[in-house]
Amino acid sequence: MAFADDVRKFSVAAGESSDGIVRAVTLSLFNGIIRDTPVRDGRLRGDWQTTVGQPASGENGRIDKGGKAAMAEVVAKTPAGAGQETYISNSMPYAEIIENGGSQKAPEGMVKRNMDRIARNLKKAIRDNKV
Repeated sequence: MAFADDVRKFSVAAGESSDGIVRAVTLSLFNGIIRDTPVRDGRLRGDWQTTVGQPASGENGRIDKGGKAAMAEVVAKTPAGAGQETYISNSMPYAEIIENGGSQKAPEGMVKRNMDRIARNLKKAIRDNKV
């Protein structure tokens, strides 16, 4: 019976650990995107919207020069557990232009550079933690 209990405890701990990792990576990715969004009037940074299940549609009208409101939304809406699709989207008409290098303030864009950063960090963590 002790072995079965040990396996059950390990399974629960592993699930909780993977949930925490998924949430931490999502928060890091989404907050990085928001921080790397160039600011003129705050509309582009403010329009980042975090949703679960499907991307947001339409502009939200938020002006957020510092990104605090958008980042607070990321924390509030990112699920605690793995297994749910979480989206970050921006409906400003010029967001794609900025993402594709149309800004001197963000020549590498916002999304791709943070996806690359997360991929590098995950690869390093996997390398460093091989059993």
